[in-house]
Amino acid sequence: MITCCGNWHKLRIASISLVFVAVISLIGCNAPTYVPIPSPSSPSPTPTLTPEPSTSVTSPPITIALDYFGVRNTHWIPQVGGDPLAKIQLIAVVSDEQATLAVWPPQSGQNLTFDMDFFQVKALKEKMDPPVVFNGPVTGTLVVYVAAYNVNKGLITKAQIDMLSKWLGFPELDILKAAIPDRELVGYYWQTWSPSSNWGIGKHYDGGDGDLRVWLRIGSGQMPEAAQQPVLKPNVKIEGKLPTDVKARTTFVYNASDFAFILTNNESFEFPIYWRLETNSNPGTEINYVIYPTQGQESVPANGTITVTNKYWFTTPGNYRWKYIVECPKGNEVDSWVGILRVSQ
Repeated sequence: MITCCGNWHKLRIASISLVFVAVISLIGCNAPTYVPIPSPSSPSPTPTLTPEPSTSVTSPPITIALDYFGVRNTHWIPQVGGDPLAKIQLIAVVSDEQATLAVWPPQSGQNLTFDMDFFQVKALKEKMDPPVVFNGPVTGTLVVYVAAYNVNKGLITKAQIDMLSKWLGFPELDILKAAIPDRELVGYYWQTWSPSSNWGIGKHYDGGDGDLRVWLRIGSGQMPEAAQQPVLKPNVKIEGKLPTDVKARTTFVYNASDFAFILTNNESFEFPIYWRLETNSNPGTEINYVIYPTQGQESVPANGTITVTNKYWFTTPGNYRWKYIVECPKGNEVDSWVGILRVSQ
């Protein structure tokens, strides 16, 4: 009997990849909803660990803290006059071999959302401190499932949740379906811990599929210390091009020169990139009421490049440090370029 139950549990876990293939097919029939398909370099939807047939083993009280989550692609390009950030809703389901043990957020907090930019990481303690999603004993294998949804837009059919409930054996997902509005799936995290691995107690874990990354820790009694807040960095490059014949302005002539830099987006989706200029030259940036900025934001196409050009003028000759910095999200530096600018009389 135990062998039969173990085989069924293994079959249920192995079916996850089929579930997401079915979900993707379902989405294809209900455009414009889009569910990200993990690239070949991403982890497989199949859980890393295969649970053991150990339904009779009960753990000591376990605490699971979900410290951080990050989103690479929010699936949200800000519209003119619209919200500049995506509204991301996070759900977490904890179960064992007998039942669903916890669903976060509870129905009382179903409207909780996080305003997020591309490649941004949030601390769950912003909404709940301490960020504990489960506390109690586990029978057999511990399972943690986390998903993120963009609630700005999209229609994700409730049939997806029904399918997950049927195939993954979470009958209480009806509660989740009622609590979480149908929106676009951003990504998910799925992991299991067996009694032979001591239910993951005393360690940190991170991972995710699609565009979601999560960082959590598991303890019993004494918890591992929370890690420092992680960062997500896109594959973005910036390259400056300085003019070669720059002259200081005179009383009547500005002698403004064109300064350009190239932004390269090596990611497979479009997103906004922030840039800023650092220099000790104190350039003039206003000519005929046109202001040439020392910082800005550009939306760069997937696997594409754009060239940004601005005019600057100078009052004093000399050699000056000219540094372009690219950030995503704002404040998270991902690349820079430095050159020496020569301004002649």
